[in-house]
Amino acid sequence: MADNKRPSRRRRESGSRKSSSCASLLQEDDDVDPSPDQTGYEASIIKYAIFYPVAVLPLCIPLLAAFWFPAQWIKLTCWCCSLRSARYVIVKDLDGKLRVEAVQYFELPMALDKSETSSLLGDVTGGPPMKCPYIVHRNLRYLYNEEDEKYILLRGFDRGYTCAGIHEMSAGLSTDMHNERLQQYGTNSIDVPMKSIPVLFVEEVLHPFYLMQVMSITLWLYEIYYIYAVIIFVMSTVSVMTSLIQTRRNMQQLHDMVKQNCTITVIRDGRELHDVPGESLVPGDVMVIPPTGMSMPCDAVLLTGTAIVNEASLTGESIPVTKTPLPQTPDELYSSERHKQHTLFGGTHVIQTRFYNNSAVLAVATRTAFSTSKGSMVRSILYQKPFNSKFYRDAFIFIGVLAIIAAGGFLFSFIFYSVSKYVQPDGISISYLLLSPRVYALRGFDLITIVVPPALPIAITIGTVYAVARLKKNNIFCIAQQRVNLCGKIKLVCFDKTGTLTEESVKTSGVIMMTGNELCSETQDPTSLPPCPILFTMATCHSLTRINGKLRGDPLELDMFEATKWTISEPENDSTKFDLLVQGIVKPPPTSGLVGMEMGIMKQFPFSSELQRMCVLVRALDNPKVLHVYVKGAPEKVKDLCRPETVPVNFKEVLRSLTQKGLRVLAVAHHSMELQWHKSENIDRDMVECDLEFGGLIIMKNSLKPETTPVISVLKNANIRTVMVTGDNLLTAVCVARECGMIPRHHQAIVMKAEIQAHGPLPVISYEPLNSDGSVSDGQEMEMQAIAAERLKPGDLKPGDFHLIIDGKSFAVVKDYCSEDLFNKLLVKGAVFARMSPDQKAELVLGLQKLGYGVGMCGDGANDCGALKAAHAGISLSEAEASVASPFTSKVPNITCVPKVIMEGRAALTTMFSVFKYMALYALTQFISATILYVVGTNLGDFQYLYIDFCLATIFVLVMGLNGPYPVLVKQRPEGRLASINMLVRMVIHIVLIVGFQVAALYYLKSPTWAWSWYKPFVVTDPTERVPVCLENTIIFTMANFQYIGLALALSIGPPYRKPTYTNLPFLALLAIMFFCNTYLILTPPDWLPLLLDFMGLQPSPSITFRVGILLLVFVYIALVFLLETFVMSSRTFHQVIKVLRFKRRPNNPYKHVLASIGPTWPLKG
Repeated sequence: MADNKRPSRRRRESGSRKSSSCASLLQEDDDVDPSPDQTGYEASIIKYAIFYPVAVLPLCIPLLAAFWFPAQWIKLTCWCCSLRSARYVIVKDLDGKLRVEAVQYFELPMALDKSETSSLLGDVTGGPPMKCPYIVHRNLRYLYNEEDEKYILLRGFDRGYTCAGIHEMSAGLSTDMHNERLQQYGTNSIDVPMKSIPVLFVEEVLHPFYLMQVMSITLWLYEIYYIYAVIIFVMSTVSVMTSLIQTRRNMQQLHDMVKQNCTITVIRDGRELHDVPGESLVPGDVMVIPPTGMSMPCDAVLLTGTAIVNEASLTGESIPVTKTPLPQTPDELYSSERHKQHTLFGGTHVIQTRFYNNSAVLAVATRTAFSTSKGSMVRSILYQKPFNSKFYRDAFIFIGVLAIIAAGGFLFSFIFYSVSKYVQPDGISISYLLLSPRVYALRGFDLITIVVPPALPIAITIGTVYAVARLKKNNIFCIAQQRVNLCGKIKLVCFDKTGTLTEESVKTSGVIMMTGNELCSETQDPTSLPPCPILFTMATCHSLTRINGKLRGDPLELDMFEATKWTISEPENDSTKFDLLVQGIVKPPPTSGLVGMEMGIMKQFPFSSELQRMCVLVRALDNPKVLHVYVKGAPEKVKDLCRPETVPVNFKEVLRSLTQKGLRVLAVAHHSMELQWHKSENIDRDMVECDLEFGGLIIMKNSLKPETTPVISVLKNANIRTVMVTGDNLLTAVCVARECGMIPRHHQAIVMKAEIQAHGPLPVISYEPLNSDGSVSDGQEMEMQAIAAERLKPGDLKPGDFHLIIDGKSFAVVKDYCSEDLFNKLLVKGAVFARMSPDQKAELVLGLQKLGYGVGMCGDGANDCGALKAAHAGISLSEAEASVASPFTSKVPNITCVPKVIMEGRAALTTMFSVFKYMALYALTQFISATILYVVGTNLGDFQYLYIDFCLATIFVLVMGLNGPYPVLVKQRPEGRLASINMLVRMVIHIVLIVGFQVAALYYLKSPTWAWSWYKPFVVTDPTERVPVCLENTIIFTMANFQYIGLALALSIGPPYRKPTYTNLPFLALLAIMFFCNTYLILTPPDWLPLLLDFMGLQPSPSITFRVGILLLVFVYIALVFLLETFVMSSRTFHQVIKVLRFKRRPNNPYKHVLASIGPTWPLKG
């Protein structure tokens, strides 16, 4: 087919290994880089001698650069060498960053078997203990491999071992082998580094922003500009300490969460039991799990017995899970993902265990420390994926431009004061710079602190701080404040279905039994059923257990079991009737007429999301020689396990009619086998789940939450795409998507299927159009070229009028075997992704991000953790520990939190832009004022600077962000780029206006047109005087003050992203006060407030006419900038002009290119 142009990509699998050689330690992993790019370096005394003195001399700036860029510093001070002899290794991280890792060593005795060391360290056979080099990268150990000549990830026993091979480890380790592995793997501890407050403070202060503040404060103190220096110092200190305390608190919470102090019983030295601390466990240790349970200190595989486990710490779902022993299949490789029903994950809590004949419940450790599932979660928190926010990148570019302007100003002042001459009383001319170098040099340095305002770091975070506080009031909590601004650019939101869009509880609606070879009508009351396979399946095929006398388990299974009115008892109470190990005994109700029909659950094969089914082996009390097999699961999966002649002829029609109503359907199958009970313990699942007989359907109802449809409507009206990502049935998911409005009724839904051919390199792609009610248009699968012409004709479908539906199996085929173009088309047109595994959900989110979507993800925490972490805005509806990895957590268990987070993100992003533009223009305004006054021969006074910096800048910034989010989510998204033509044009216009009106005010004073009789031009009489009082100073200062007020008013943007400015009462009050005070300063006669005027260094004009003229000039400026920002620069015409200036012909986002590439005949024809 035309879509399949890319060669097949098949994942590599580890080979089978049955021994425990060191070769097994060096294996690939899926979620970390097993062999990253590496370069070795060794210390160089010559380079040290050259570079360190040079680094210390110029104000230690090179040392600061070494702190910011350690990899570059290593390259400058060390020689490049082979990895084998390296002292430092520079590793290129998964996110492209370079990290420096120091080489460490552990010792291994040479008495080890050659097979234990050959693949790890080369072919060595004797001698003293050898030193084995390793590095620790992202808390994982990498050992040096002689064959590959690089450091390779140190793996546990979770890959490359057969199931039978793991059972061979049940004898435990010898003491010597344990000590050797302890050297290799290190202690089994997840240590979260707890940096002290002083260390965190130094690291924070060494950030370039805060270094700029330190230099500015030092300069101000030298200039006796004490008040503002103290204000900025206090504000910066409070900001830094608040950030440090929060960082320290988060680190402490994480440290306490992962801290473990426990004693474990292990088997050592030939079946001897030893009590050891949990930190000493290594892969291969065999643990004894006590009957009362324990917290798992590592990942382990269950060898004997069963365990009831609470996995809420990892999945967010507090439903007890039954773990069963790993089967002893000789040719099947163990995988922690594929065999998770046999794996006890680190950090989970074993509630209780069950065993037979007083035998111990054993588990063998497979992964320890940060390699465990809990360690992986902690690493995902410590090393979160960096989001390259365009705003922060552009902010540094913008600040760089301001720094260049500052340097230009410094150079201008230096040249100006060098060229300008002062005529001394004796008639000798001398440059101002030579006459008073200190005063005029400080004026040059002042320009630098003016252009790059020290309050900028505080200013650009103020909107985010307010947004997080407002979210908290709405019971939405944020642990990653930098994600708030990303929420403002969300273009697509993925939703889990069950528990997110629909109610968590699932109700049993009824059952459909078999009559002959057909499914009969629905029976709504399961208690009225006669003895039949479907009744016995509902009573036995579950993983329910009693904990503290209360029946616990999956809500679906709990409701299904309670619908039968049967009861379940603990095995200890009744197991003597069966004379063997049972996992539970179920009994019918006394009124059912089935008294005496007790059944013991012998073995469980728990529900698997990959297999999409569950199976149990059951023995009836009245027939001990026969074991009954009962299976329930996804109808399409159960049907494939049944004998064809037992599948009802109307299976597809009945299933389709149920799923198109949004009902959840489970199929039931059964068969009997004569098998001795002790052989059932080790029987393989494939031997049990074969030759089944179809038994009927169980119908479950899962209703939409009342908030779902209105929220989906709000998002779609805002042009935010919505996608469903679920593990449920495809047709059920489509029906829910139709019901909530995710797929409009008048739009076409097309099921996309992909299957690998038995012969041929390319998969087969087929499409099934669905009717608006969810039914298949023609009742059968159709090839792309064979869709019925009367149903859909080429050209009938527009890109916006159809949606692709796909399941997890086909998703994997398209992703791994089809062309990238086809996969991208699936991503931009997919609306429902059903039967998706947790990994596939995360892959979907990452794929959408790659296409340029700002992606949000909302889930209930169960099986959604990977996607929640990967999304730009992950919102968990679960309060379990799994939500620690989610940036946002809502205590309100519905999706109303999604538009709230997006609206707050838009408000925060808009506030950040407004404040940043205001701070930049405030700095440039002050820079222009100072430059003009430098030309005149004077400067702004200290209290004038204080008045501007504190009253007109800092306080304005603190209240500008108080506008709440606009209550309506609009289609337009806020601006996301600072370094853009749009921003450049706006800034240039404002700078022209600022310069123009300040020069106009000065011209109004100096122009001979008006010839003010009272005006005398300022002449420098004392060049050593830093700030002489003059009319020029007063006019420029007054005009600039109103320019700050006008900019604050014009840049305080309201709708459509924030509430109107008039709702921000503190801002309006401050605006009114500042306007009144500055107007009063203009209109006040000289003798009214002499003390204030002297304090501020002002010399007002004696003419009321002049003062009114200045005030009219002020009104014109404020009105002009307000009209420009509110109407002109926000108009469609202005944006069209900007587009022309940008020479933009094609969209920037890849997903728009993909949409544009979809022709009118796709997917009907290639």
